This record gives sequence, C-alpha cells and structure tokens, in this order.
Amino acid sequence: MDAFEPMLGDSSSRPRGEGPTAGPAKPVPWETAAMPEAALRVLMLTPSYLPRSGGVERHVRCVSRELLARGVEVRVATPRWDAAWPVQESAEGVEVIRLSRSRAAGMRELTPHVDWAEVVHTHDAYPFLKYYLPHRLRRPRRPVFATFHGYEGYPIPLEAKALRRIVLWLTWGSLCAGAFIPKWYRFRCAHVTHGGVDAPEARPPLGDGAVFVGRLEPDTGFLGYVEALGRLKEAHGIDLPLGVCGDGSLREAGETAARERGLNVTFHGRVPDATPYLSRARFACVSGLLAMLEAMAAGAIVLALYDNPLKEDYLRLFPGAGHLVIAGSPGELADRAAELVGHPELQEAIAAEAFEFARAQTWGKVADLYLQLWAAGGVRQP
Repeated sequence: MDAFEPMLGDSSSRPRGEGPTAGPAKPVPWETAAMPEAALRVLMLTPSYLPRSGGVERHVRCVSRELLARGVEVRVATPRWDAAWPVQESAEGVEVIRLSRSRAAGMRELTPHVDWAEVVHTHDAYPFLKYYLPHRLRRPRRPVFATFHGYEGYPIPLEAKALRRIVLWLTWGSLCAGAFIPKWYRFRCAHVTHGGVDAPEARPPLGDGAVFVGRLEPDTGFLGYVEALGRLKEAHGIDLPLGVCGDGSLREAGETAARERGLNVTFHGRVPDATPYLSRARFACVSGLLAMLEAMAAGAIVLALYDNPLKEDYLRLFPGAGHLVIAGSPGELADRAAELVGHPELQEAIAAEAFEFARAQTWGKVADLYLQLWAAGGVRQP
C-alpha cells in the first residue's frame, strides 16, 4: 500500500447518498467499442465507480451519459476494488477500465488510455496523484482538468488541503462540487456545480413518514436524525415512522436507539435505487448534495442536520437552501418538524417550490459546465 492508498480508499469517506448501480455487462474490446474518429476522446479518472454507489460515482456516471449524447467518447479509469470485477467492460456505453491498486502497476495499465485521450479529467486529487502524475510530466501539453468533491472531515486535514492545491496547480482548470469548497479550501474554481437530477415531469404527491438515505456513518448525521425523531415523539407527541435506506458501522447503534425510544424505524439496508422510498415519504432526512436534489425531485421535504461550521456552509451555500429545513441540533430539527406537521399548507408550498428548483438542476447543465471548462483550456468542442 502506497502513501496515497488510505485516502484513495472507499469513496464513501465523504458525505453522499445511495445511488443506483449498473447491471452486468460483457467486456468489449477497445477496437470494437471505438466511436467515429471525429469524436472528442475523454478519459475520466475517479476514485470509485460502478458497481459501487455514491455521490461521486453517480456524478461521473450521469455526466458521462450526457457527454455521450453530445458525441463525446468517454472512458472511465478507476481502482479495481473487488477482484471479482472485470478489468475492462462497457457499462451504459462508457468503457470502464479498472486499475491495479498497486501504484506502479496501475500507472502502467493507464498508459494506453492516456495515449488515447485528448482530454483527461480527474475527480478529486487522489487518483491524479496516484495514477496520473508521471503521465502529466511525460505529456505536459495534454489538457487535464479536475473536479473536487466533498471534504475529508472536520477540521479538514492540512494534508488534504495541500494535496488539492498541488493538483489545482498541475491541472488546467477545475470544477468544485459545492460552493463551500472555495471557502474552506481557499482556492478558486472556474465553475461551481451542485450536481443534477433526473426529475419527473410532475411533482409526486407528499407521502407519509420519513426516510433516511445514506451511509450509516458519523459524517452523515444518521444518529442525529434518530435522536430528532425521538425528541419529536417525546416533546411533541408525534410518532413519525422512519425508513432507513443504507448500511454502515452505526446500524446497531441506530437499532438500539430506536428500540430504547420506542420509535417506528424500519431498516431496509442498501437499496439499488432509493427513489421509490423517497417518493413515498413526506420528509427526507438527507444532507448530501445529490441526495437533497433527489429528495426534492421525488416530492419530499428535506430535513438537513449540521454539527460543525463546515457542514453548515455545505448546506447554507447550496443554492436550494431556502427550500430545506436546516437545523444545527436534533432538538431544533424536532421543533421545526413539529411546526411543519401542524401546517399542511406550508408543507405543500415547501415541497412544490423545492420540486421546481430541483427539476431545473439537470445533468445536461452539469455537462455543459464541463464543456465550457474544457473549451476555456483550448479543447475542441464535440
């Protein structure tokens, strides 16, 4: 394991929700998978990809889909986290290359794909530093860009800040997935995105109860949401059922807390697609950027907790923050939820406005930002 391996590990180290996974696909030889010669050739480097699910994986997947629709040829290179996964395959029209987790071997495996690409785009600092850095030195004129996602905990480790700045200096331009990043990492990005969503044409009606979507880990605030529901029941006499879509190290603690407080909590474990659960819920306990957009698009009202100043900015600098119920403690969230439960007309107004905001946040717009970023670096347009 090399120096970058711990931070290049599970992509779930940053806040994000659950997401769909791709079905099995047969390996396709590169020569038969190639698009016409005129297609712009883009290589995406990402710390994780399908069949894993999460915010970065979904972002890369959906942006790649939109780029394909514009005639761009996309390959995705990612570590091979499971030996059972194929080294290469075609998934949803995207060629996926899974690299050895050995740094030296992975750099060698990446070489033919770097030679093939006209543009390289890295997602976060760690795949760039682990796999691409020698290629950057070997091909200094090859356009390379970066998207920075999430954060590495609070307070942010100095190492994480330094590594992002190194990658920022070595790339031609960058996108930030979240307006909090320029503020907390103290660097400018050419563009800021908060992701996209595939929204239905009409808003689903408000459902019943609440749903939590995400990993059951400290950074997602899972236990805080359970505590908020406990206070909602004890202080306001409102017993709000909760469905939990996700798994993690806090599952047992969550089950114990729900049992001790007499809460109606159902644990569904990991689900391939949380949309049906969101569509049936009245409230969504989520605080990741994509999870919030998906909850809004599903017609649910978002209840979002923060427990440090960075996470507060993560939420309040989100352009749709005015359509969220944001609280800094479980008690405050319980009070806000109780007020909403007593005002059905307010619930409908919040859900309607949130849906209209979410449906305007398309993945096509996110893909446009990528094309604008590349064009500013002199890359030809597809």
